[in-house]
Amino acid sequence: MKRALALLAVFGVLAFGQFPAFTGKWDATVCVLPSTSLTSTLTLTTQIAGFDLSGAFRFTGGGLDRVSFTASGALGPFSLKSGMYFNPAVTEYMGSYLNTSLDFAGLGIGLDVYHWDTDYNSCFFAGTCWPFLKWLGGDNPCTPSGIFGMAYALSAKVDPLAVKVIFADCCEGIEFYKAILTLKGLGLCCGISLDAELSFLKEKGFDQLVLSGIEIPLCCGVSLTAKVTFTVDAKTVETGLKFAGIGDACFTVYGDAIQTGNAWTGIDIYGWKIKCTLGDCNYVEFLTALNPGAIEDILGDIFYDACGEFEYVKLGFCGPGCCGGQYTVTLSVYFGTNGGIFDITRLVYSVKIPVMTNFTLNISGTAAAASCATNSFCFGWTFTF
Repeated sequence: MKRALALLAVFGVLAFGQFPAFTGKWDATVCVLPSTSLTSTLTLTTQIAGFDLSGAFRFTGGGLDRVSFTASGALGPFSLKSGMYFNPAVTEYMGSYLNTSLDFAGLGIGLDVYHWDTDYNSCFFAGTCWPFLKWLGGDNPCTPSGIFGMAYALSAKVDPLAVKVIFADCCEGIEFYKAILTLKGLGLCCGISLDAELSFLKEKGFDQLVLSGIEIPLCCGVSLTAKVTFTVDAKTVETGLKFAGIGDACFTVYGDAIQTGNAWTGIDIYGWKIKCTLGDCNYVEFLTALNPGAIEDILGDIFYDACGEFEYVKLGFCGPGCCGGQYTVTLSVYFGTNGGIFDITRLVYSVKIPVMTNFTLNISGTAAAASCATNSFCFGWTFTF
């Protein structure tokens, strides 16, 4: 009997030694205003046969409400990455993806497959709910709810040209959805180059043209930068000055051309943004919207309609924190027609402070400066192990 127990102990120790090691992260957020809530996410990661395997489990006041499993690694010459998401609160499958790529002799090819329940479109394409993703750059090919969507993205790349073709199946069979052509580092003259991206949709034809990466040296380490985006409904022009070793300033104008027949008769300006950056994370940003609705069509949901907001000033700065970390602070002041003193409607803040090497304190909230806004306050932490 003693020999049997000894053998069992030896085999147990050996088995435990072969058990894969886990690393993890614990994120928690406690909100006390405008109502009390608790959200906690535990992520565990291990490595088996060269693949990194992760499981994430989110808990709220009602218990376990979100689960995800992801895997990444190499299989022969192929790089693979996949994930699957569930909503255990109602016992529902949310979605999954598989990304594959292969690089050989300067040629890169890839195949990405996405499958999802369209009731969770905002979670996978808008990034507004867990797991906060933007598949296909946020371009959703299957918008009707109550169905399962599927998308296939085929890509090929030979510098400086890249091509991506997207097919979609919205329960009506596979059909072409979109094509994207990208050129990187296209030389113009005098050492000036640009990046270009042109995309087409099956139903609408032309989607957008983006010209970016333009940097024109002026003198004394100062360069002029520019980016132009053409869409069917709007045009965006971004210009700025880049100061070598100091920072840069960017001026963006949002608007569209006014046309009468085939004649260009004017420009409709929706608003503008000015951002000055010093270093990696110190900046000041001003956004003024002459047409807040049109600005939100371009930039997303920014303003409180009830407050008649049309402008904000945002400050961001950082500095060295504990144990080699870095604290970050963001403060935004919003202005609106229904605001209080100086038309201020609310102040939004976010603070991240490293307390230990593996522990970061997070604080965020809103201070209402007018009756149309709502106070909020949340605190939490990120703990890695």
